[in-house]
Formats: sequence, C-alpha cells, structure tokens
Amino acid sequence: MVKWTGRADLHMHTNVSDGVHSVQQVLDYVSQQTRLDVIAITDHDRLDASLWAYERRANYPFDIVPGVEVTSADGHVLALWVTQPVPKGLSLAETAAAIHEQDGIAVLAHPLEPTIAPHNFLRYLTQPSVLIQANIDAVEVMNAGAFTPGCNWLAQRAYRNIGLPVVGNSDAHMIASIGSGFTWFAGRTAADLRMALALGQTAAEGTPWPITTYLRLLHISIQQRRSAFLATRSTYVPQTRP
Repeated sequence: MVKWTGRADLHMHTNVSDGVHSVQQVLDYVSQQTRLDVIAITDHDRLDASLWAYERRANYPFDIVPGVEVTSADGHVLALWVTQPVPKGLSLAETAAAIHEQDGIAVLAHPLEPTIAPHNFLRYLTQPSVLIQANIDAVEVMNAGAFTPGCNWLAQRAYRNIGLPVVGNSDAHMIASIGSGFTWFAGRTAADLRMALALGQTAAEGTPWPITTYLRLLHISIQQRRSAFLATRSTYVPQTRP
C-alpha cells in the first residue's frame, strides 16, 4: 500500500495572468502558511512568474515545478516541467505533443467544468478514452476553484478506471486558496512526484472555495475593469472637424 507523505498543488495563478497576488506573495504564503511540498505556478499562457519562481527554488523549503496553463482548443491543459512557451489554440493531442517535446507532463485541468470548454463536456464525460488517445499524462479530478457544483464528483467517477493518474489542485487566484486542493504522493520532492505520476500512484483531495472567495474575486475584477475603462476615457481625445 502506498504511503502518502507528500502534498503538491500544481495549479495556481499570480497577477501575471488573472491572479490577485504577486509571485513573491505566493511563494511567501506557501512557505509560511501551508504544508505543501511541491508547487507549480501555472498562469494562463504565461511563463514569466513560474520561471522567476523556479530560478529561486533553492531559497524555499518546498520544490517548485515550472509550468503554465495552456489554452488549447479543447480546454485548459497544465503543462508541467516546461520552460518554453506552449502554443495556445492547438487541439488536445497537439498540445500534449508540444508539452512532451519539452519532456513535460500534460494534465487536463477541470475537464468536466462546463463553463470552461462546454463543447467538450459530453465528449469528456461519455468518452474518457479520448484523453488516452490524446496522450494526456494525468487528469485533474479535484479542482477547488471549480464553479459548477458536482463537476469534481463527476470527474472522479468518469476517470477512476481509465488508467490515468489523478491530481487535485487549488486553481488559486488568491493566496488564501492555495492548498485548498492538492495531490498526495509518496515522497517529498518534485522528483518523487514525477515518479508517482509515472507509476499512477497519486490521490486527489481538497475542499471547494467558499462563496466569499468568488465574491471577492468578482469585486476585484469589476474594480480592475472600471479602472481600465476610466484610464481609456482619460486618454481619449475627441477629433474635431476642420
């Protein structure tokens, strides 16, 4: 029987994409407020913060995996252990292939969250073998930030017998959510985690974000949009007729 000793959260965001806090704030929070052994910062189609953190991994008591959340034509894919951009807009299979070219790991994120890729919901639910055919390496069956009730429950049941490793993640957009979803594995290091994924010896756990987190993110989003709108208006100079 596998002895679960390590915890990893491989899906979180900074203000480089749509997160609230800086990469430094994320690292400080993980170090001071969590029991995580491995993390990956996976901003949307941006590697900046993740690589910045990875270059400073020796300064922290946890391991850091470089990564990015890729916007594929078939949903979001976590590209882990990559250090170069992965093109967005490719099919699921093409995205996995691009990640594998960098010797990375391709994880399908929140596959049954219908608000992300609604055109794939029924296919991913009724034909889970398409993940195998696309050479996906693991599937996220616990996403603490998933918006639709029951989508994690569906994913856990849809993918429990297809032979893919499972992961749990926070999908944190605010530091307080980090670690709310996580992956169990044997060991403590990123190398141990990668071995566990290769062996299919991982487990997903977590607790959904409270409604207050969604409301705070909505409030922040509205404020940011309002600020951007006002900035646009302040720089607009109307043209006058000669």
